[in-house]
Amino acid sequence: MQQPDKNKIITYKQAAAFAAEHIATRLDLQTGHEFPLDIWQKMGKAGLFKIGIAEIYGGAGGGYLALLKAGEAFVQSGSNLGLAFSWLYQQILAHYVIAVFGTPLQRRQYLRGAAEGKITLSFGVSEPGRGAHPKMLTTSAKKHASYYSLNGEKAYLTNGPIAGIFIVIAATDETPAKKHYTAFIVSRTSPGVTVTSPLTMKFLKPSPHGGIRLEDCLVAKASILGKKGCAWKDIVVPLGEIEDVVMMGPVLGGMTAQFTMLIDAIRVNKAETDQTRQGELGAVHALLQTLRVIAYEAAGRLDRSLASPIPLIITFANLAAEFQTAIAQISGSWNISAPAEYSYLQQDMESLMTLKKRLLQIRQAKIGGALL
Repeated sequence: MQQPDKNKIITYKQAAAFAAEHIATRLDLQTGHEFPLDIWQKMGKAGLFKIGIAEIYGGAGGGYLALLKAGEAFVQSGSNLGLAFSWLYQQILAHYVIAVFGTPLQRRQYLRGAAEGKITLSFGVSEPGRGAHPKMLTTSAKKHASYYSLNGEKAYLTNGPIAGIFIVIAATDETPAKKHYTAFIVSRTSPGVTVTSPLTMKFLKPSPHGGIRLEDCLVAKASILGKKGCAWKDIVVPLGEIEDVVMMGPVLGGMTAQFTMLIDAIRVNKAETDQTRQGELGAVHALLQTLRVIAYEAAGRLDRSLASPIPLIITFANLAAEFQTAIAQISGSWNISAPAEYSYLQQDMESLMTLKKRLLQIRQAKIGGALL
């Protein structure tokens, strides 16, 4: 039996210890409007951005399961989903988009800086009023002799307000039947790039979201990431699945923190319990353990390049919603006074599930259509 990598186990412990010291003590993260760059920098110094980056670039060499478990530990100890989402999204982009599709030069340029927390990445697909539907996107990249000219606007970019490097999806070939999209690496400081004002988010604080405008932004051919015209199939679609799997980690950590707070509140309030109520707690605990098994299996499939994780993504989302309903009923019927952190986590969980509901329905419909 293969022994676990001690370095990766230490990373999980480091994530938990960091969150307990620097995140759990900062309730202002849930109420403020400014992104805590001081914490982001401390995370870099603590080595938390190394997890998903290869050792040759100064990383810890972890995969998707390592990222998921680190995110779980981070939120379980820190009780903040938003910062964990920004942190893991950065690492997903480094681990999948840059490491897999980058040229040797691009990997050297960006991965070491990302591992040190000195380079923040953001991924630009969605556009104002058009979302991320491939038939609706209008950002274009026109080819010239030795460069491309990018024009368009991207919105809802995770980490957009703090990013130094944007991976922009733009149409490089528009035919009547289908658009072909290409990924470009674009620096924040490139002429023609304007970073728009941050969005005001009522959930997942303090994760920053914003956009960029591209006006005759000139980029060299060497800035292309992956194959020209293949970005949608190669990068955009798989990245969405990877994000859904890895972000199961913070969700698990949040649910574990919620459950622990609920148990503590029951004890503190000395609420009366009977066999029925104890059974309710036992059922929720079993549900949480089942969700963990599903999440670990989904991440393991990604690491081993096995079957699609989509069935597990769908099942996880449905059971996570069931968990939130059950734990809310328990806290309500028992009239338990839970701490503020519990309420923030519950609000973030419910908002996240609402955000993902439409995508979940689309995925389920596609499976049903294929079956018919």
